[in-house]
Amino acid sequence: MELFADFELDEVEQKDKLRWITPEEYKAEDHADRWFMREHQHELIDKRELLSQRASYLNRLGRHDEALEIHEKLKRDYGHKGGFRFMAEDACLSTALMIPSYPATSLLSILDTLRPTVTNYGDQLQYYSLCSKVYCRSGDWPLFLRSLIFLTSYLDMTDHWEQMTMLPKELQGPNFSLGCLVKSSLLLDFQLGMARGFVMRKLKRDQERMRKNLAETEKEGDKIDRARGEMEKTVVKGGTNDDLSRPVHLCRWTEGSLLTLSSSLSILDSFLANYSWLLEGMDSLTMQMRAIDRL
Repeated sequence: MELFADFELDEVEQKDKLRWITPEEYKAEDHADRWFMREHQHELIDKRELLSQRASYLNRLGRHDEALEIHEKLKRDYGHKGGFRFMAEDACLSTALMIPSYPATSLLSILDTLRPTVTNYGDQLQYYSLCSKVYCRSGDWPLFLRSLIFLTSYLDMTDHWEQMTMLPKELQGPNFSLGCLVKSSLLLDFQLGMARGFVMRKLKRDQERMRKNLAETEKEGDKIDRARGEMEKTVVKGGTNDDLSRPVHLCRWTEGSLLTLSSSLSILDSFLANYSWLLEGMDSLTMQMRAIDRL
């Protein structure tokens, strides 16, 4: 105790006394159905959160024009930096793509605005996903296919291979459409081996749909066998998935290297070599893809 003999406590400030409100003054937050669509809201609710909720709800109802107006307001009226700037541009473009009548030239303009906001690997994957949709709408088929090639080189997903079949028939070679469908079927078989619960049910529905698509070419049985042999060469056989160990709060994929022009050309050349059977008779299109000198 001698140690604290000369120790003096500073005088504690007297805080203002709390004023308890009466039951008549209390007002609970409004979280009833469609609360975010009401104009009068609790003063503590972030306006950006409110607008985002409205836009998501309107998109769910199919009212994409109204949702786009809100996303444009969020982009215009609130300061965005870093990843948030990308997310604001991404929301505008993703919503605009849901509007069939939205001009392709305007989509390309938004895409040009989105490009410089890409700051990490996950952003770039989303950017190329949007590229494939925009270039499909605008009819720029070399850029459309090239975007999907980049995506499949990083994420070998069924959706990307199915999307390739949207290439106009007059630009496809004799093996292209069948090869893409077979590749999708092989990937579904692989994914089903790891899936559980509702994911498995969804994949089984996709698998049945894929079988029906392939059944239309059943008369070409020999060709289907050849396609399986060609397209299963690069099917993922297993390995650990680092993404499964990522903390929940890291919802944006920030790991991995950004694709550069030189690395993109290397990926393109590798794809064209690995899938020469798939791209047979498509020399003109592959030359156009090689000639593109930007990401």
